[in-house]
Amino acid sequence: MKKWTHRLARMGWLFFMLWAASIGTAEAPPGRGIPPAVWEARRPQDAQPAWFGPVSTQPGWKTFAWRALLRPPPGDSRLALTLVFRQTSGGFARVIWQEPGKSVTVCGNLYEQAADLHQRTLLLDRGTLGGPGQFIVESTGTDPVLERVELNWVEPLILTAGWNSSSQYYLSPSGKIFPAEDLFDGGRRAPVDEEKGDAMDAVLDPGPLKIQPQSPVRFIAPIGGQPFYGRVEAEIAGLIPGGEPWLWVNGRALGAVAVEAPGLDDPGYRPGVGGREVVYGGWRKVWAFVPAGYLKNGENHLDVQLANGSPEATLRNIRLQVVFGGEAEKPVVSALPARPAPVSPASRTLPVPRMRTGLSSGAPVVGLRQE
Repeated sequence: MKKWTHRLARMGWLFFMLWAASIGTAEAPPGRGIPPAVWEARRPQDAQPAWFGPVSTQPGWKTFAWRALLRPPPGDSRLALTLVFRQTSGGFARVIWQEPGKSVTVCGNLYEQAADLHQRTLLLDRGTLGGPGQFIVESTGTDPVLERVELNWVEPLILTAGWNSSSQYYLSPSGKIFPAEDLFDGGRRAPVDEEKGDAMDAVLDPGPLKIQPQSPVRFIAPIGGQPFYGRVEAEIAGLIPGGEPWLWVNGRALGAVAVEAPGLDDPGYRPGVGGREVVYGGWRKVWAFVPAGYLKNGENHLDVQLANGSPEATLRNIRLQVVFGGEAEKPVVSALPARPAPVSPASRTLPVPRMRTGLSSGAPVVGLRQE
């Protein structure tokens, strides 16, 4: 029995040593273990991983070029290229991939005219990146437009997103989720109305739509049937971090508006003028719950206004979700607690809104009805 005990002990140590050795030699999942590359305009000489760089810039006649060499590491991971830039009015910035005997326009124009500071993420597969080559960002004007460039080797994330939604999403290192259509040069599909179980999800306006402070915009949504409660959703660019738009439904202020706050490692955060404030470049989600009793059968108004002193912002994909229910199903509506002055909803005065109607289907107004 003693001999067997010693043998089992030796075999146990042998298995442990083999397992420990396998940890160090096992191949990492695709994309894992490949360090990201970050190029910062304020620190262009920062060290880079072996597969990226060097970077050079070249002003031309009414154009400016940014060039970066890239040597794709082994594997089949895709490259997520995130660019943070300053948009110029009326110009363009295109992204080109070049390798010996091959030149591909990855994006014909980065600019979306959403805000002065903006960001785009592009996803490139190994079919595009055939071997060593260079990225070129060519922009109009003689001044550089790029603020920051991040390159990450990633794998596609497959999510359940509805029958008419994109099935591929990119989850950024900072936690943002991009649908596949945002990651290629083809552009976004026009948003459409969707039926989601008991909820009807309608497009109030596909956008993009500029909003000026002190100039609210009104969206009109006729509803057929008895609405119970709802939810407003949109994407916004140009809004300062910590700020939020003000929303009214049929003249009643919504007490809580949530604005997406990406992780602080998101490249869209940049110091403002003088370094005393922080600005953000890129699209962010905005949500607000519409309590029972706010919506009604017939014509409904959604008013959107920016806070005093906010810069101009851009909205797109403004949507209204509605759940229908009978009067007997409605709970008693209690008043929302007032916010402290000066941001209390009750203290806000709503100027005459700029009317905005339209639907992705081409109808003059949004039609919501219970099927």
